[in-house]
Amino acid sequence: MRLLAWRYEPTMIRYIFVIFIFLMGIVINFAVFSQNLNGGSLLLAALTINLFVMSLLCFWSGAYINRLKHGGLMVFGHAILFLAAGTGFFGLGYHSIMSKSCIFLVNDTAARNMISRVADWAIVNDYCPWLGIGLMLFGIFMAWPSLKLFFSFMRLKGT
Repeated sequence: MRLLAWRYEPTMIRYIFVIFIFLMGIVINFAVFSQNLNGGSLLLAALTINLFVMSLLCFWSGAYINRLKHGGLMVFGHAILFLAAGTGFFGLGYHSIMSKSCIFLVNDTAARNMISRVADWAIVNDYCPWLGIGLMLFGIFMAWPSLKLFFSFMRLKGT
């Protein structure tokens, strides 16, 4: 009987992962849409979250579905993950410029990260719009290789 349980355990684990990915996507989407954001910031936040969930689904599909293992889904998942990171940084910069404040970047806990320290400095020196522009440029830098890959796929698909 132990041998039988061992044989079906990986199948159950794979579906637990995909259920967790879907539930995480639903919960984070609810969290994003419950915030009081303007149109552009809300769109960028939702796009970032859904791109991240899509990258996790690409990783899961590339790892667990046999006919898709050699289809390049892992590379595609990494590209979507970096696109999500770039979109996230771009969205932070956009929100900083639109709200004319970078107080939302400040972390008030004892473990302060680098963005929080830079936001403190920008608030003190009144450089929040410049920090927003820097975050947007960093987001474009992060997303550019993924965008280049997707554009080359579209160009190859069209020929």
